[in-house]
Amino acid sequence: MSYYPVFLNLRDRRCVVIGGNEIAEAKVRALLEAGARVTVIGKALTPRLEGLAAEGKIEAIRRNYQRGDLEGAWLAICCEERTINHAIWEEAEERHIFLNAVDDVPHCSFIAGAVHRQGDLIVAISTSGKAPALAVRLRDRIAAEVGPEYAAFLELAGEMREEIARRVPDLTARTELWYRLVDSNILQTLRRADIASARQRFGELIAEAEQKAKRR
Repeated sequence: MSYYPVFLNLRDRRCVVIGGNEIAEAKVRALLEAGARVTVIGKALTPRLEGLAAEGKIEAIRRNYQRGDLEGAWLAICCEERTINHAIWEEAEERHIFLNAVDDVPHCSFIAGAVHRQGDLIVAISTSGKAPALAVRLRDRIAAEVGPEYAAFLELAGEMREEIARRVPDLTARTELWYRLVDSNILQTLRRADIASARQRFGELIAEAEQKAKRR
């Protein structure tokens, strides 16, 4: 099996999680972070899931899965025993809904990798469902190297992106500038939490690229 890696925009999309256990709780948290509208279906929910339901952050249906529960869903995750996965898979396929059945790759139309986040930076690692524990360990190694300075860099990059496009309109020159920014000492400066110096260095490199582009 060869997978196509992708990051999904789930904001305001209905996502269904089947199961109320700790695994389901972790899936729900990740979906909420992505801005999804989450429905949880399960006879018994963890205290945290009950709390999210009481706060109105998720819809809770306290019973077992029934055919038709995926109506209107964009994505579904099953965290129950494998015995019900085939029925859920059939409904998901009929409705063209992405489905992940935890630890049951044959009943998955997508698999979720081990994820490390720093602000807008998202690193996801997959082993194609063969050894998720290896993906977790690799994620932990990356997390030790990729700290909050990367999130701060992206905040500055987001602030400067339109200005860069305006001042360096040539695509080739702009691409060169972005690599110069990434390869500069800005990340090291941000590691010291020196935002002012990092912002100044952004400005210097933009100005240099702008002048270089004008001379071409």
